[in-house]
Amino acid sequence: MGYQTKEIKATSAGPLDITLEAGDLLDEVIITALGIKKEKRALGYAVQAVEAEALMEGNQNNMVNGLQGKVSGVTVVNSGGAPGSSSIILIRGGSSITGNNQPLFVVDGIPIDNSTSSSLEVASTNRASDINPADIESVSVLKGPAAAALYGIQAAGGAVIITTKRGKSGVSTVTYSGSISSDKVIGTPKVQTMYGKGAQIRTSGGITYDPESSLSFGQAIGAGTPIFNNIEEFYDTANTQNHNVSYSSGTDKSNIYMSIGDLSQKGVIQGTSYDKTSFKVNANSNITDNFTVGISANYITTDISSSKQGNASGSSFGSLLAYPGDVNAKDYLNADGSQKAFFLDQQFDNPYWSVHNSPNTDETKRLIGIISLNYNFLNDFNLSYKIGTDNYTEFNKKITGDGSLIDTREDGYITQFEKDHTRLTSNLFLNYQKDITEDLSFDGMIGNSVEELDVRTTFTSGRSFLAPGIHSIGNILKENQEISELITRKRIVGVFGELKFGWKNAVFLNLTGRNDWSSTLPKDKRSFFYPSVGMSAVVSDLFKVYGNDITSENGLTYFKLRATWAQVGKDAPIGALESSLGTNINGLASSAYTWNGVNVGNPNLEPEFTNSFEIGTDIRFLQNRIGLDLTYYTSTSDNQILRDIRVPPTTGTFYATLNGGSIKNSGVEAMLRLQMLPSTSKVSWNLDFNFGTNKSKVKELPGFLSEVYLSDSWTFRNSAAGAAVLDGSLFGLRGKRPVRNENGDVIINSNGLPTLTDQTYDDVNRIPDWTLGISNSIGYKNFNLSFLFDIVQGGDVYNATESALVYYGLSTNTIADRNQTVVLPGVDAAGNPNTVAVEKDQNFYQNYYSQNSENFIEDGSFARLRYVTLSYKFPSQVLDKLSITGLELYVTGRNLFTITNYSGVDPEVNTFGAGIAGAGSMNIDNLGTPNVKGFDLGLKFRF
Repeated sequence: MGYQTKEIKATSAGPLDITLEAGDLLDEVIITALGIKKEKRALGYAVQAVEAEALMEGNQNNMVNGLQGKVSGVTVVNSGGAPGSSSIILIRGGSSITGNNQPLFVVDGIPIDNSTSSSLEVASTNRASDINPADIESVSVLKGPAAAALYGIQAAGGAVIITTKRGKSGVSTVTYSGSISSDKVIGTPKVQTMYGKGAQIRTSGGITYDPESSLSFGQAIGAGTPIFNNIEEFYDTANTQNHNVSYSSGTDKSNIYMSIGDLSQKGVIQGTSYDKTSFKVNANSNITDNFTVGISANYITTDISSSKQGNASGSSFGSLLAYPGDVNAKDYLNADGSQKAFFLDQQFDNPYWSVHNSPNTDETKRLIGIISLNYNFLNDFNLSYKIGTDNYTEFNKKITGDGSLIDTREDGYITQFEKDHTRLTSNLFLNYQKDITEDLSFDGMIGNSVEELDVRTTFTSGRSFLAPGIHSIGNILKENQEISELITRKRIVGVFGELKFGWKNAVFLNLTGRNDWSSTLPKDKRSFFYPSVGMSAVVSDLFKVYGNDITSENGLTYFKLRATWAQVGKDAPIGALESSLGTNINGLASSAYTWNGVNVGNPNLEPEFTNSFEIGTDIRFLQNRIGLDLTYYTSTSDNQILRDIRVPPTTGTFYATLNGGSIKNSGVEAMLRLQMLPSTSKVSWNLDFNFGTNKSKVKELPGFLSEVYLSDSWTFRNSAAGAAVLDGSLFGLRGKRPVRNENGDVIINSNGLPTLTDQTYDDVNRIPDWTLGISNSIGYKNFNLSFLFDIVQGGDVYNATESALVYYGLSTNTIADRNQTVVLPGVDAAGNPNTVAVEKDQNFYQNYYSQNSENFIEDGSFARLRYVTLSYKFPSQVLDKLSITGLELYVTGRNLFTITNYSGVDPEVNTFGAGIAGAGSMNIDNLGTPNVKGFDLGLKFRF
């Protein structure tokens, strides 16, 4: 297919060498909304597909990471090197200030959950990572509301459409793929080893030192004293094994695909791991010539063991900061096996002790099941129905072991939750397709969708284990236990339709409309409608229609223009309409239910809407050897639903839920594909360039608000947090900053230091100015070399890890002028230049320098060699001897080098992971597990 027919007369019994020449361009078919296949030429919006081979090239365990650098306009950031850590994906910025900005994930036409448990204490995974990448046939990324209008409420941020593998007709095939990997952290922070353990005490005679301290503000370390790099030595080499076996078989009437995948990943921190086992069955059968039945089931189990991170009590990184260079963190046990404190009144745990005594585990069992029916009738009609379920149970447990040095947790502490998640989706479509005339075609579709979500979570916590070492809630007295239950339910009913007109298979008009009813909105406002209209014209074919062919073999091959306007609605979070009462506001309050001003709802909420417009072109030259897909888009999300907004106490509450606010996104996407050498060359060489730029600006906020931030993103000692800033970026920042006068001068107090207050930044933007992913594939005979080079320009990073290093005295920035005097630039209250000198002692670094967020905002630009893979496919002569049909060996290097001016370990950072919604925590570096680099050795064969 796709080549010209060639006839050659056989003049002898010898072999014939035949080279086929490229024929007419085949119409590319792509999976779009609701799993419907469409010709790409008929689409009025940008859609980009990633095939299975490209998705697997970097050997990523999380399928979301497989999209890094491969789709223009898509930003993917993982949350560090902890096993199973989550990855956030943003398509064309964000459309919500406090809600979910990630796209909808759809597997074989059925939406699935991609939520992430809060990552404030441990690195949590995003549920899309449960999907085994080896089971994926292709991924289509629908960019923005225009592409995902038929999905409605859930797809304001676009959609990721995953199509899994099916059995193929012909000979039955068994395929195995496996790899072993070795990883190390990409780096650790540089620490000073000039000064040792101790705290400074200011006296009338100068500075004295208290050695009973976890700080590194002591005296200079003497010559010959052993030095320990406790942070670097804490991380080990991690090993991973990944094995996948699949079976494929089929006839013209039926097919079946089955697979088993097992991933066993050890972490760079001892005792951490991520284990996933996946079972997949996909069977399809033509009951009659017109009636097809399909059944698929995917059962996944995941087990994660993590260490605490960030600001959490017992955080591994946070604890390591409290070990000065002259103290060995590995020396943590007394002779009797109890935990050793290295100074008096130590109230934090040794990280090695925590690894063995304070486990954090997460166990999930998930089933994704789909039944599909498809019936063709009356020649032009098709009726299809899909019903799918996404069910999982999650058991999460975090322990502080007995023997802890943490105050109030000496006898141990436990917190856990059990979640039962059920999502049931029903989709019914009636399709009609007819060529009205020889030139005019018509496609119509009407459908109904019903989705029910039921999540029940039980939270339990307790302190003081009765029997040592038994980490169970049953090992705690009932009076020391706390229990609560959260039940969330939601139903969405939608009706939708689509009309498509085509003229001479060159000009297309697409119209869609959808009406939703959501249970999370008030009864009189829960019904809302939104439409879309799109056009596309294959200009090169239009000229052919009128007898003017503008294409040529060495010139233009294909030229298409497209444009789409779309609107999509969004409902409220579950429970946002109601306010609830609470108990025990403070120690003096009664235990009765009372108004606490925290769980505040709004019974008058309205849906929010996103209006988007995009225009683009698809141009190809030299018989498709050069292809350029270019898109400009703009979207505005109005009447935002803002949840848990902090308001002044004078309003009678602490939080509020309300409508208001507007976000504007605009940007350019470009995808350039180059076939560097002609198809007749013995060497194949293909290059893909994926470029994207986006600006997410907050145009309006309700009432008196000038910012909206989520407290879950507070960094070390609350020095800064992610925030959406009025007239600034959706991904902005607020933090402690010096007070300035009307002229912008810092006001210096009589002590020589300014006053720090919480303020916003109108010039900080935590998403990149632009991104460029360069994918390369070179093939010669049986060898293939591929790589991905990622360039990220701009994007501010808040380096809270450096702020913590400064606080503890470990930062290299604290040694050059330690204890020297300095006059800070600024003015006094009268506006005169400051002349008061201040000593750069412990107080300066802890209470001013480390708290001043302006000191830790850096440019996060970087260029990274994401992966390099060299593979070799064994020739048929070898395969015949082994009685197999395919054999391939490959070696992959990941994150081999990074070019950046960022002073921290890694500019690609999101410590809190995908669990923080809205403005999120992207590009916030806050005491997380460093990212990893490593090598994979893999084998694939089939028979």
